[in-house]
Amino acid sequence: MPAAVFTRDPRRVTQVTLKMALMVTGIFVVLGILSLFFSRRPTSERQQSQQRVELLRSEIAGLRAENARLRAEIDSVRKSTYAVERIAREDLGMSKKGEVVYMLPRK
Repeated sequence: MPAAVFTRDPRRVTQVTLKMALMVTGIFVVLGILSLFFSRRPTSERQQSQQRVELLRSEIAGLRAENARLRAEIDSVRKSTYAVERIAREDLGMSKKGEVVYMLPRK
């Protein structure tokens, strides 16, 4: 019985190598496309979150300014009898004893 002889066909090896290279390249291309498709969504969400954070920061700054103004007004009312009298006269329509108050209709 003759022994089996194995010979390598260089064309066959080249074809298999080329097919493997094409398959690997195709897989990388598909993964790259999927990565681009799915990576844009988190970027957009992150940008929206950053915009929301900036909006909230500006709101906080506005509220802090309003709080400071209100605190200053409270301190003014506590320290000054003039401020209390002004509020009583203008906002509540009050008067001192013996004063006559004329209230004009608002248009």
